Amino acid sequence: MKVSTLVKITLGVSIGLMLLALNQEAYCTAEGCMHSMMAFIFGIFGMFIGGNETLVWFANPLLISAWLFIKHRKASFLLSLLSTLIAVSFLMFDKVVINEAGHSSIITRYVAGYWLWIGSHVAMLLGNSLIGLKECTYLKTKTKTKND
Repeated sequence: MKVSTLVKITLGVSIGLMLLALNQEAYCTAEGCMHSMMAFIFGIFGMFIGGNETLVWFANPLLISAWLFIKHRKASFLLSLLSTLIAVSFLMFDKVVINEAGHSSIITRYVAGYWLWIGSHVAMLLGNSLIGLKECTYLKTKTKTKND
């Protein structure tokens, strides 16, 4: 499979999973479930309200940067690795800020939107890994045939 094909598949799957995630609920608390689109749009404002879990929102611009820098393999790989680690770190928090007053509530469950969002990050990371392996294999083969 060509590297250009892997790039298209990687971007297609990652962006597709993100779009699916944005149409689902992400997690639930005792007060109700949070829609992924709301978390995506308003997540940055959580930093001003408080709560360390709001820092997880920064996985989004990192993932988008990984998409944009896909032709810069190392940068895209590192961005997707960092975004995946940050996104998964949300599982370490048991509470989340639920309103402007800074009140928090216990997370009772993670639902489809969260897992699709994680899938988007993981797809980009795996795709970047496969692209890197493919390019290394190609370069080794090309160098070997030149030396023969």
